[in-house]
Amino acid sequence: MKKYDFIIAGGGMSGLSLAYYLTQSPLRNRSILILDRDQKNRNDRTWSFWEDGAGPFESIMFRKWNTVSFHGTTHAGLLDMGSYQYKMLRGIDFYTFMDAELAKFSNIERKQATINRIADSPQGGFVIADDEPYIANYVFDSTFALNLGQPQNHNLLQHFKGWVVEAENPCFNPEQPEIMDFRVDQHGDCRFVYVMPFDANTALIEFTLFNDKLLTDAEYDADIRQYISRFINTGTYQIRETEFGVIPMSDVKTKENPSQHIVRIGTSGGYTKASTGYTFQRTQQYLRDIVHNLTKTGKPTRQQSWFSGRFKLYDSVLLNVLENKRHPADDVFTRFYARNKPVNAFRFLDEKTRFSDELRFFSTYPWWPFTVAFFDVMRRKMLG
Repeated sequence: MKKYDFIIAGGGMSGLSLAYYLTQSPLRNRSILILDRDQKNRNDRTWSFWEDGAGPFESIMFRKWNTVSFHGTTHAGLLDMGSYQYKMLRGIDFYTFMDAELAKFSNIERKQATINRIADSPQGGFVIADDEPYIANYVFDSTFALNLGQPQNHNLLQHFKGWVVEAENPCFNPEQPEIMDFRVDQHGDCRFVYVMPFDANTALIEFTLFNDKLLTDAEYDADIRQYISRFINTGTYQIRETEFGVIPMSDVKTKENPSQHIVRIGTSGGYTKASTGYTFQRTQQYLRDIVHNLTKTGKPTRQQSWFSGRFKLYDSVLLNVLENKRHPADDVFTRFYARNKPVNAFRFLDEKTRFSDELRFFSTYPWWPFTVAFFDVMRRKMLG
């Protein structure tokens, strides 16, 4: 049985990104096996995110915007992004780019197979896929399923359905996406729509919820249809594409390095920011850190300061507010963007602020619901 330097279990965004960063490092000639059950040959998802400066995939960004719009309960208008840009990357463009880049390296093998089991051993990390065994010095696993049923944790979902709409009328502003529009019935949840314009007649319109219960297809469709009829003068329109996704918003503790030869990456490694569901940017940064440490020390352990753990506490407190409906979510997010400089808000969500900045953020929240949430979070942690 051939032993690889690295096996990447799961060839989605995180697995392919890791392979790419390895090819851009002194480790580019190491033997790599990528296992995934699906062929990545369709536009199955879209990543939208903010970024300060040019990123590693700048050449394949589908759209980039310098300004964004927000509609909340008491505030609506443009948000000053400062040095940030809001960016949109289509899944098919990402997969096509990765196919071309990874094909340049004969030391990288890709196999379509269903992963049955991943285990550690003194000889290395083992993967069983379609009943065939594989072994490597390190296995990077993006398939591990988080345990979202533990009562001491907060376990919400970000779920969404989107339509790419082609309208009869030129009703979209190509220079101005809508990142959060709360002008939809909340039903006691956190519900909003975002609109990513491609051109004056075409846009991705996505209905998003933060709660613990999925809707039926018909319910998602009804809300998108109602939003279009109320707020967008499309005339007649055609639905060119649809997409659907579910992202865990959980503060469950995840072991990024559960054993000597196995490293969990992506959502499996806890890379998803619990309070927002954002994964793409954090995954890129964390994977670059892993490759840097592999190159420098031979070990993939990612260094983390203890003080950075405060952001996990902040996430848990917000999840507690949302989970227990302690304050209307649309007003929480309106306060967040309306009472703070938006550019600082993006830095806070990127976990790049100082503690003094964070104290100013907290002063803009409704103090009683967040105070109650804080003590409830601490109680859960002690009981857990």
